[in-house]
Amino acid sequence: MYDDDYWGNAVWKDGKRHLRKIHAGGAHVPNKNEARLLRKLMSQTGMSEKELREHKKYRKMLSEEQKKKGKGKTPREMIETFVMKQVTRELKLAKEHPKTKELYRKRLNEYIAQHPLSKYILQP
Repeated sequence: MYDDDYWGNAVWKDGKRHLRKIHAGGAHVPNKNEARLLRKLMSQTGMSEKELREHKKYRKMLSEEQKKKGKGKTPREMIETFVMKQVTRELKLAKEHPKTKELYRKRLNEYIAQHPLSKYILQP
């Protein structure tokens, strides 16, 4: 029916209050890589974000940074993380705890025994 406040943080629909994520209309929200470069350039040049985006050289740099993909996990890292999460949830202890490390090694060996192809993935 109407916005709850000026910025539109909540709206009423069907008699219920719904929250929505809103940013300034038309503003670009940079991804992680682009934001990191943007902060670096702003501190080096002393220019504002708007000025950097207008400058051709910096605009190209930000565009290239935006297109970069983050480095994903290898299959080995995914399996190790999966097993570690299971162990830490079960024991409710930190991953550095000796009991956790012991059970982790045991479970990882069990996982390798159960999944025949994982022994090739987990080779160092």
